[in-house]
Amino acid sequence: MNKLFEVKGYLSKYYGKYSNIVDKATKFIVALLSLTFINQNIGFSEIVSKPFMSIILSAICMMLPIPMTVVFITIATMLQLLTVSTGAALVAGIMFIIMYGFYLRYAPGKAIVVLLVPIAFMLRIPVTVPIVLGLIGSPICILPMSMGTMAYYLIDYMKSNSTLLETPVESGLMEQMATYAQQILVNREMWCNMIAFAICLLLVYNVRRMSVDYSWEIAIVAGILGNINVMAYGYILMDIQLSYISLIVGSIVAVLVALIVKFFVFAVDYTRTERLQYEDDEYYYYVKAVPKSSVAIPEKTVKRINEHQKMEETE
Repeated sequence: MNKLFEVKGYLSKYYGKYSNIVDKATKFIVALLSLTFINQNIGFSEIVSKPFMSIILSAICMMLPIPMTVVFITIATMLQLLTVSTGAALVAGIMFIIMYGFYLRYAPGKAIVVLLVPIAFMLRIPVTVPIVLGLIGSPICILPMSMGTMAYYLIDYMKSNSTLLETPVESGLMEQMATYAQQILVNREMWCNMIAFAICLLLVYNVRRMSVDYSWEIAIVAGILGNINVMAYGYILMDIQLSYISLIVGSIVAVLVALIVKFFVFAVDYTRTERLQYEDDEYYYYVKAVPKSSVAIPEKTVKRINEHQKMEETE
C-alpha cells in the first residue's frame, strides 16, 4: 500500500509541474473521442468525417476553454446532419440551444460532463459518470449529465434512422421537425437512463457525505445497487429490452474507476480516527477527525564525483 501512496505522491508532484500540458492533452483526447463518436454514428459529411479533420478540430479544441469545446462539437454535429436533413439539423439545433440555456444558467463550470457522457455510452460504461460525479461533484451535475444523455440518444436516433433521413420526403419542413422531435422526446430508454443516473448520483452524493467510517465505499455500493434496481424495474415497466450482462460488466468497471478516484481524492486512515468534544457559551461541539493517508516521498540525491576528486581518493 505504501508503494501506491508513493506513486500517488509522484503523480501529484508531476501534475503540479506539468499541469498545463496534461490539461491540454486531456482536452485533446476528450475532443477527439467525441468527434470519433459522432463520425462513427452520423458521419454523413465526407469532409468533416475524415480522420485528419478530427485531429485538426481536436487540436483547435485543445486551445479553447471546455465550454467552447462543447459548442465546437455541437457545430460539428450540426454540419453532419445538415448534409442529409435540414429538418433533423434544426431539431438538433433547437434541442442544443435549450440545453445550453439551462447549462449556462445553472452549471457553467461542468461543461466537460456533457462530452464525457456520450463517450461513456460509447465505451458501454455510462454508470461510471453518475458514480464519479456523486463522489467529487454535487447534485447540480445532474443537469449537464442529463444533457449529455440526451445528446447521446439524439445521435443514436439519427444513426438508427439514417436511411429515413437520407430519403427525400414530400412533407414540409415543420412537419419533418415535429416528427423528429416527437420520436426523440418519447424515447423511453433515454428517460429511464436519465432518471436512473440522477437517482444514482444523489445516492452516492448523500451517502458519501455521512460521517460514518468508509462512507465513500458504502456510497459507491449504494449507487451501483440503486442504479441496477432502477434500470431493471424501469426497463421492465417500460417494456424495454435490457442487456443484464452489459449492465453488470459496466457496474463492475464503474466500481473500479470509482475506487481509483476515491484513492486519489479521499484516501484516509480510519484506524487513527479521533473524536473531540468542546464547548463555548452557546454550543457543544462534537468533532470527528479522520487523518489523511500519506507517506513521505523518498528524495533521490545524486552525488557528483569529478575526475580530480577520484584521483585524490586513489592516491
